[in-house]
Amino acid sequence: MEIFFYAGLILIGLFTISYLSERFHVPSILAFILIGIVLGFYYDPPEELKLGGEAGIIVLFFLLGLKFSVADLLIQLRSIWKAGVIDILLSFGGTILLTLSFGFSIAESFLIGCVLYATSSSISARLLDREPDKHQDVNRFVLSLLVFEDLMAPILLTTAPFVLETETFSVAKISIIFLGFGFFFIALIIMTLFIRRRKRLVDSLYRHPDAGIGIIGLILLFSGIGILFGLSEVLGAFIIGILLTELDETRYLKRLVTPFQDLLLPLFFITFGMSFELTDGLPIDLFFFALVIWGVVSKFLVGYLGGRSFGLSNYHAIESGFCLGPRGEFSILFITLASGAFVTLTGIYIFVSAFLGILLFRISTGLTNRTHATARKIKKKLTYKDVGASCVSDVFLQYMFFDSSSDKNRAFFFDEGLNRVTVVFRFSST
Repeated sequence: MEIFFYAGLILIGLFTISYLSERFHVPSILAFILIGIVLGFYYDPPEELKLGGEAGIIVLFFLLGLKFSVADLLIQLRSIWKAGVIDILLSFGGTILLTLSFGFSIAESFLIGCVLYATSSSISARLLDREPDKHQDVNRFVLSLLVFEDLMAPILLTTAPFVLETETFSVAKISIIFLGFGFFFIALIIMTLFIRRRKRLVDSLYRHPDAGIGIIGLILLFSGIGILFGLSEVLGAFIIGILLTELDETRYLKRLVTPFQDLLLPLFFITFGMSFELTDGLPIDLFFFALVIWGVVSKFLVGYLGGRSFGLSNYHAIESGFCLGPRGEFSILFITLASGAFVTLTGIYIFVSAFLGILLFRISTGLTNRTHATARKIKKKLTYKDVGASCVSDVFLQYMFFDSSSDKNRAFFFDEGLNRVTVVFRFSST
């Protein structure tokens, strides 16, 4: 049938585009979004494509959860919570204040705050994997912060409909949501105990030739349960991923599930690109540029301040600030709650921020060297100004000499690392 022929051509085309984009060190996410934008001029995204894309993002969150056990999460949260709070205050809260100052409503400001909050885990993790020269502490900090954002994103997705007033706020619905959290918590405990006590049975199940069918069914089941309780569908997938880390061999699970992600996730980004409404032109104005600038600055401050609270040196904290820029799948999830020109504005921002974030990551070492050197120069100038104002003690005078080659004697301050520095102050000749 013709449908198989065209389906084969489409899949080969997607693979070719992904391969070429990766060869030029550009994540395939951007290429798929561009394909969607082009297709959006001629077609509306069909419901089947949207459904496939949603399944892809659900599987992605399962694989994210599969990276961390409960014990690992608790350990990482103890060390990263201060940086996580800084991230919420700056990337989320600061964006809301900026958006409100431009006259947007509280609901719109909340949504834009969600879009700018979360760094793309898929883009950042892939960039870190391809940069083995990155310092281990920088790697550890960035990945830990991504985990914190992975935990916060589903919670924000759950509360977003109430803030956006797409769902009516009531005690009954809030109670159902808390019941949902309670259900997942109890299920996590019970199934963890079951896996630990019945390891032989569980191993035989997930090593069965058709185990992939059962795993995908389990992921979709927990996602559906999350929706029934008014939670985000990705939260259920994330939790089942954390749960299955109790298995001895998670690599086998990843090999089972990853093909489904590779097949379905591009549909999510293509559908997102098709949702852009560009018939009235690009909504690029002062607010858009303010968002782009603040998106870069806020993540740099999160990287530096959060990195220092994490225990990084000044140099590595600065480097971390240049590694958190790209937005991606999390931000797109929030945009799906909006419609019209608002989708286009925030969608173009995500595309631009992803491109800038990748660029900043690529040149982060050079930028860090320059920023760190400039900061040291400024600090030394300020230090020597302070020295000049108080350089009357014997401690400093013994390191000074006078240059009488001019009308006024100059006092110089010696430093073992620099040999001789600039003029500290002048003495009037008498």
